[in-house]
Amino acid sequence: MKLGPYELGPNDTPENGIYCGDARELAKAIPDESVDFVFADPPYWVGYDYGNRTDEQMEHIDPAWFVEESLRIARIACVTPGIGNIWAYPQAKWVISWVKPASSGRSGLGGFNIWEPVLVYGNCEKRFWQDSITAAGGREFAGAFNKCPKPLKLLNWLIRGMTANDSIIFDPVVGSGTTAVSAKQLGRNYLAFEIDPDTCEMARERVRNTQPPLFIPEPEQQLQMI
Repeated sequence: MKLGPYELGPNDTPENGIYCGDARELAKAIPDESVDFVFADPPYWVGYDYGNRTDEQMEHIDPAWFVEESLRIARIACVTPGIGNIWAYPQAKWVISWVKPASSGRSGLGGFNIWEPVLVYGNCEKRFWQDSITAAGGREFAGAFNKCPKPLKLLNWLIRGMTANDSIIFDPVVGSGTTAVSAKQLGRNYLAFEIDPDTCEMARERVRNTQPPLFIPEPEQQLQMI
């Protein structure tokens, strides 16, 4: 898949690659219902320092766009909005959460919390949410241009529960590349976008250094591994 004038990295392939460009333009080339699962972790636009700029300096994207475009190309999508932005997004079909046991910072809402919401859109199976996930933040990889990545454990939990082997995972704002890393580790295909060239190359390098799975477990084994 070649998306307009945007190029893949030298070691990427159309089936597994990170494109550098604006997600709103790149996504137009993705056919309807061609992806199995979308995960999006947009900036919170609250002044968080990413190293090269704050998220307030990033161009704001309408939260509804992430949901509408995701459901155009996939049967199911998850968005991590942050607690302060949860009401800015369209009403979700389901809301789940992951726990950050080491977090004790005071939020802008006036309280303390150790959890983060995940908004679920589309055709989800509620039996999956009988399990729970506790992840200690994304500090297993805090890159120079993304100091608040979501935990790899969280992405592995979501992708294992939402998809089958050889599924296509899409992330419109991949940042440091955690979604692509998880997809590669779990034997899925991935497509991702990142607008910042430096961050994009950092994510590509991280994926290049990720080992593919030695074996791909069957679905029932995957549920046991969550």
